[in-house]
Amino acid sequence: MGKTKGLQQRIVGKTMQAVGEIIGDQDLHDDGKAEAQRGRDEQDKPSKLNPLKKLKQLT
Repeated sequence: MGKTKGLQQRIVGKTMQAVGEIIGDQDLHDDGKAEAQRGRDEQDKPSKLNPLKKLKQLT
């Protein structure tokens, strides 16, 4: 479930960033950037099914 939620947050964040740039709203752009980062963090968390994901990334 975490990967799906993370992907959704990234899509929403990137959309907010783009809309913020188009209409010239820096706050919306910054909020979108933060949302996209939260999505990336959510996707990078080790899942309950694969708790050693971080270990694999180190090798």
